[in-house]
Amino acid sequence: ALLFLGARAQHGSQWTYSEGPLDQTQWSKEYPSCGGRRQSPIDLQRRNIQYNPSLKALNLTGYKSQGGQFPMTNNGHTVQISLPPTMRMTAADGTEYVAKQMHFHWGGESSEISGSEHTIDGIRYVAEVHIVHYNSKYKSYDIAQSAPDGLAVLAALIKVEDYGENTYYSTFISQLNNIRYPGQSTVLSDLDIRDMLPENVHHYYSYKGSLTTPPCTENVYWFVLASPIMFSRAQGWKLENSILDHQNKTLHNIYRMTQPLNNRVVETNFMNLPNEQHEQGKGREGERENPKQAPHLPRRAGLRA
Repeated sequence: ALLFLGARAQHGSQWTYSEGPLDQTQWSKEYPSCGGRRQSPIDLQRRNIQYNPSLKALNLTGYKSQGGQFPMTNNGHTVQISLPPTMRMTAADGTEYVAKQMHFHWGGESSEISGSEHTIDGIRYVAEVHIVHYNSKYKSYDIAQSAPDGLAVLAALIKVEDYGENTYYSTFISQLNNIRYPGQSTVLSDLDIRDMLPENVHHYYSYKGSLTTPPCTENVYWFVLASPIMFSRAQGWKLENSILDHQNKTLHNIYRMTQPLNNRVVETNFMNLPNEQHEQGKGREGERENPKQAPHLPRRAGLRA
């Protein structure tokens, strides 16, 4: 039995998104929860979501730049950044969650393939960032990860168009070359996670779901921000093409397909976003008001102000 457990544990690290015996269509064979009825990600269909005026804005504390070291690792599936427990998120129901790590999902197999996990009305964005938290009533992430109310993820979609460089991601992206191979780590200093999120963190979609990677436990309260993060094309390309997987191939298409909603309710705390037409890409002027994303400006210290 011990031998079998060892083999299973070893095999468990070898799940993949699209190739091999344990690709995402087969995850549930090894991880039964992946076949459950409350899985993530989902397609956020705006005609089917319920407006809930009692959903207050998320209260993010410790997200601003606070010095310190942030270990960043290529784990073979994604880039993961460890976060300090001083980062907290309080949900509308008053539950406080402690940040554990953040990671990314992207596409890139061809220039046409986007890689966000959540989609909005069927539209897949270029990439997605997940900030994983655990319920502060548990002593640690390890305990919380198997508790029914253990986890919460703050997610933001990443949009790439003809924007200028998002300088809040410059350090992160420049360090990707230092973790090219799985198992490699580096350390980022003085990250400002709040600035890495969209300016508007008040409006979000929320629903009850799961982790989007094995073991796919169905204990995640999801908060998907309505406003996207803006990247320049060069930033999007570097995110997609900088690191390798366990097979020494460029890590591409690291996202799970959307899962059935199965009678779950998706709630929002906004009726209509004030710049909804801009969010959908019909017009982009509204997205250029923030100087950090101003188009075609030379990079200089003034952009950071």
